[in-house]
Amino acid sequence: MKNGKYYCTSFAKGRSKELRKSMTPSERHLWYDFLHDHQPRFQRQRPIGPYIVDFICAEASLVIELDGDVHDGEEEQQHDHMRETYLKRHGFRTVRFRSRDVFENFDGMCKAIELALKDTTVEGRLT
Repeated sequence: MKNGKYYCTSFAKGRSKELRKSMTPSERHLWYDFLHDHQPRFQRQRPIGPYIVDFICAEASLVIELDGDVHDGEEEQQHDHMRETYLKRHGFRTVRFRSRDVFENFDGMCKAIELALKDTTVEGRLT
């Protein structure tokens, strides 16, 4: 940590700005229909070290990730595991959802996020 903020590369800062401008349909739906005015506050596409997380609630140390089909590959799963290990080491819990869950089970996702915010032991994939 540097000056109270998590160190991130200049590449990650620039890339996160690009990602905020070009959200996927599932990210857009979750953000505008649930997270953007949620309390405690969430932010989207924020760099933490070398990684960019989809959504973060710093107050609850909670990261929400939306995984598309690209995350099914072995290489991507290894990358996701390294990312989660890094985030955990820095005090964050990660909850992963499939991108399609935003459209197929939106209410269930929102309830799972609320549960994760209340239960500091929740981590992993809630689907």
